[in-house]
Amino acid sequence: MTAHAALDIAAEASPPRVGAFRRALRRWLGDALEARQTAAGASPELPDELEDLADDLVLATSEALENVVDHAFANAPSVGAMTLRADLVDDVVTIVVTDDGHWRSPTTGPTSRGRGLTLMESLTEVEVEHGDGGTTVTMRRPLVHDRTSAQA
Repeated sequence: MTAHAALDIAAEASPPRVGAFRRALRRWLGDALEARQTAAGASPELPDELEDLADDLVLATSEALENVVDHAFANAPSVGAMTLRADLVDDVVTIVVTDDGHWRSPTTGPTSRGRGLTLMESLTEVEVEHGDGGTTVTMRRPLVHDRTSAQA
């Protein structure tokens, strides 16, 4: 199956941008998944499992974006940039969130915070790379979920 045109957006890492990015991703996912359905000869209306998958991806991505806003520029003199790229290739959605800030290690011990990475990992396959130039969070999720391995 061919790739759907990727989503690629960038903006200042501010709270209102998180909502804008989240809405853009949800629209893009709907369009990409509907195009996939149509290309496969199915109705473009998304079945519940694909709607749920889109919701999971938006939630995981929102958490990654919130982490950028809350942590990447905490000690910086000014707010930097964040980017969101999403694509659907060979029935795998890949979402990449980047910033040009500084990594802040997750807290340990009892706290009401610090569960974002765990949430992302429960919904997607996550890779985090961080260095002097910023942080990149890559999340992948196949469209077909192997229920037998999840139940084992």
